[in-house]
Amino acid sequence: MKYLGIIKQQNGNLTIPDSFQEVVESRTYEAIQVGGDILLLAAPLDRERLGRIEELANRSIEKHRRTLEGLAR
Repeated sequence: MKYLGIIKQQNGNLTIPDSFQEVVESRTYEAIQVGGDILLLAAPLDRERLGRIEELANRSIEKHRRTLEGLAR
């Protein structure tokens, strides 16, 4: 995973940082919401890929939740 910077919404458009353009091949993205987070994914997004992303996100959330519960003890 690589952090690319902050994407800002201005006047109904999304403004992306220059670092985003270094790794991007596609200029079309699909947005999905996972919990309270929004992910931008290169299009096209088929059901198999979306299912895998959902699985990984849920696994990550559960792992994080267990970590927090462990720290609370």
